[in-house]
Amino acid sequence: MDAVLFDMDGTLLDSEPLIDISLIKICRELGIELTESIIEQFRGCDSPTFWKYLISEFNLTLSIEECVLKETYDFVEEVKNHGNLAPIEGVKKLIDELLGFGIPLALASSSSRIKIKTILDIFGMQSKFRAKISGEDVERGKPEPDIFLLAAKSLNVNPSRCVVIEDSENGVKAAKKAGMKCVGFAGLKHNKQNLSSADLIVSAYSDLNFQRLQQLFD
Repeated sequence: MDAVLFDMDGTLLDSEPLIDISLIKICRELGIELTESIIEQFRGCDSPTFWKYLISEFNLTLSIEECVLKETYDFVEEVKNHGNLAPIEGVKKLIDELLGFGIPLALASSSSRIKIKTILDIFGMQSKFRAKISGEDVERGKPEPDIFLLAAKSLNVNPSRCVVIEDSENGVKAAKKAGMKCVGFAGLKHNKQNLSSADLIVSAYSDLNFQRLQQLFD
C-alpha cells in the first residue's frame, strides 16, 4: 500500500444531510420537488452532472454554472452555521495512524474546491492531505476513474498500490475502474448506497487500521 485516497462527503464527515437540505431548498425555489431517488442516483457525482440532468429534465432556464455557484454558496453557509458538524467518529485516528506509518494521503472529492477548502479549514485538516483533488479538476466525474487517477499522479504513486475509502456506489465504481483497492464505508444510518463492489465494507472506522488496509494487497 503506497497511498490512501479519501472521499469527503459521507466518508470524512457526515455532510450529506446538509447537502441534501441545501439542494432540496434550492430546487424548491426553482419549482422542483427533489425526490430521494434522484438524490441517491447522483450520490457521489459532481455538481455539474447533477444540474445538467435537472436542467434537462425540468426545463430550467438557469445555466449549469449558475446552479453550481448557488449550490456551493448555500452549502458553505449551511456548514458555517451548523455547529454540530464534525468528522466521522474514528476517521481522524485512522488518518493519524496512516500518517504515522508514512502513508501519503489525498482527498479526492466530487465537491467544488471552495467546499473542500471550507471543510478542511474548519476542521484543521488541510495539512493531513498531501493532495486535494476536486471534481472541478477533472473532465469526467465519478463513476469514471479520473479523479482517483489524478490523485495517484499527484502523489506520484502507482494506482494499483492505492486504497480508496468511499461511501457511494459511484465512488466505488470509480475506484475499481482506476484499478485501486476500495473500502466501502457504510457506517452512516442514512447511507442507502450499494457498496458491494468494494474489496472490503466496514460500518465503523474502528474496524479499520493500517494492517487491515495493507492486507488488501496480500
